Amino acid sequence: MDVAVEADKALVTGIGGGGDVISAVYVKEFFEKFGVKCLCGGVVWERYLRDRKPGPRGVDEIEGIEKIFPTLGYVSGNERVGGIRPIVSQVAEFLGERVLAVSIKIGVRPLKKDLKNFIEENSIDLVIGVDAGGDSLGRGFETGLTSPLADSMMLAALNEFRSILAVVGFGSDGELERPLIERYLSEMHSSVLGVSMIEVSDEFLDFLGAVESEASKIPAMARNGFYGEYLLWGETRIHVSILNSLVFYLSLNDVYRRSEIAGLLEETESITQANRILNELGIKTELDLEMELAMRDGLL
Repeated sequence: MDVAVEADKALVTGIGGGGDVISAVYVKEFFEKFGVKCLCGGVVWERYLRDRKPGPRGVDEIEGIEKIFPTLGYVSGNERVGGIRPIVSQVAEFLGERVLAVSIKIGVRPLKKDLKNFIEENSIDLVIGVDAGGDSLGRGFETGLTSPLADSMMLAALNEFRSILAVVGFGSDGELERPLIERYLSEMHSSVLGVSMIEVSDEFLDFLGAVESEASKIPAMARNGFYGEYLLWGETRIHVSILNSLVFYLSLNDVYRRSEIAGLLEETESITQANRILNELGIKTELDLEMELAMRDGLL
């Protein structure tokens, strides 16, 4: 891809929940084949099964982090949040290098400011937002879209930079159905910059076996020949084939403009404010779901 050849240094960051940083590793390895120096990153928002505090975590909540800005910090492998090791930290240990922990807790506006400063200070000339599954391609109101908040906030945060969106293993998250994602990709054909297939080392397979993430594991399973039905998190049945090992690269700016909700979150200054905006549109988010679970369990 021309965008890879033209870049010297890239920030490759997951844009959804904690597991998207694993898919960022697939993309990082691909771009490094073109000589692009890549820094891996991801949003710190663990699944409720791992972290019983609803919502994303702030930088100040991560024990051991090297804080850079209010929304950004480096992790190296030994950090803790809520008594667990966040997936960004596990990825840092696997890679043997620092990973950028990204917080969306205090809203899009502060994050955009921090990212601008970080990108300038580190001479980054390309930002790659990584989405495991492809739900970021949704307009925002689709049936089955259960985690629109993080993706939309990150699309809004990354829109102002030279950026692309990498969709890893479309349909692997069990949200938007694959035929719908295929239709969206076809509708956005002029925004598709290229397609690649992931490669998986034995070492990375061992790592995947020890980390709690489903959507980012499925592309590796698909690349190694898995075909058939798979029960995602023991709840949702999805069909897996070699197609789940593909990565689609799109203009992030085009995806942002196509979204019916991302632009509404540009000036938010808290996750609560962003969530309220979507709620007022009749959209239930992943934060709402976690709040319900926490209330059910007597944690709120």
